[in-house]
Amino acid sequence: MARPRTFEESEVLDRAADVFSRHGYHGSTMVELTAAMGLNSPSIYAAFGSKRGLFDAVLRRCSAREDEHWAWALAAPTAEGVVKRLLTTSPEQTSSRVLVHAGLAMGAENADIPPALLHRRQSAELKLRDRFEEAKRAGDLPAEADTSRLASYVTAVLGGLAMKAAGGAPHGDLREAAEQAVAAWRAISDVAAATNIRTGGSPPAGERSRDPRRFSADAALDAAMKLFWTRGFTGASLSDLTEAMGITRPSLYAAFGNKEALFFKALDLYQSLRKDYLTEALQTPTARGVFEALLRGALRDQLDEEQPRGCLMVLNAMQGGDEAQAIRIEVLRRQAIGRDLLAARFERAKREGDLLPTVNVDGLVRFVQSLMHGILTQGGAGASPSELEALVESSLTMWTASADLSIGKD
Repeated sequence: MARPRTFEESEVLDRAADVFSRHGYHGSTMVELTAAMGLNSPSIYAAFGSKRGLFDAVLRRCSAREDEHWAWALAAPTAEGVVKRLLTTSPEQTSSRVLVHAGLAMGAENADIPPALLHRRQSAELKLRDRFEEAKRAGDLPAEADTSRLASYVTAVLGGLAMKAAGGAPHGDLREAAEQAVAAWRAISDVAAATNIRTGGSPPAGERSRDPRRFSADAALDAAMKLFWTRGFTGASLSDLTEAMGITRPSLYAAFGNKEALFFKALDLYQSLRKDYLTEALQTPTARGVFEALLRGALRDQLDEEQPRGCLMVLNAMQGGDEAQAIRIEVLRRQAIGRDLLAARFERAKREGDLLPTVNVDGLVRFVQSLMHGILTQGGAGASPSELEALVESSLTMWTASADLSIGKD
């Protein structure tokens, strides 16, 4: 039976946080930690397992404080109020300093921490962007405001303030920097440009110089497809899209409609590029031939140096947030069509005696799609051609070796 703790955990974690915030993980010795916490080393190891276990507990406490602060800030009635709460009223500085130190490059023992904190920051930025989108719908922000850019600006400023705090900047200096950042937020380029549009002002000279009629719709759509392919719907801002497509926002709206309509056109283009190998696969004479053609088609996609790796449909089927709900639904609907076509082909194989009567076609289809998605996902994550080829070959070997799939007709 575990011995009861004879100390208040929150209190000793706060003391440990003070040490970690000043020296970082590697710079904080167990001698300093035990002295600050008022505990001996055996007590710390019994309670937290290791120095890393103690550090993780401190991180969780600091992260929880930061989460509470964000929830309070996002509940402000206006977009500017949200920004003011985030930038000018930060959680306890010790928490910010701990998170900054944790997010810096660390040794092999802690290599997982910076990516995890990066993910936290990205998630927070998405929440902020969604809050700004809500402000747009309510008329609190201009309709053309680039919410992704605004959110990125605020989180970047927050990171800079945290770095200043970690460097020991006085509270007055931090507040002054925060107030300047709020003032800059009001005048950030896309908000100002959007306000200018709404009040009938002239576009910037750079915008005037690009004739909205002088662009190739096909080339622009291809560029948009590749951006959605690599960043997903929510990750591709309108600024990113117009820059990649080489057109202005008015030209984008005139040629393609809104961002959602542009995505659906890009999705049509993407599927047209993938149609050939799917059609060919379904027409092969055996179930194993279908399986092999699908996997090799997915492999060819990942080895095509002229196209991005990964899969536009797989990436966008996982998009979160209300903004992407219609995108998710449509991508899943189209994936279901492909699943139905494959199921019909395997049912035919059963009738023809190419697959055993006991084969669960629905399960087989989902298995095949999972393997295809695995190839596409690993390709997108940077797997080498030899690794992807080995995955295909091992999958084909599995099919051949499985007595429950095929009678052996090929």
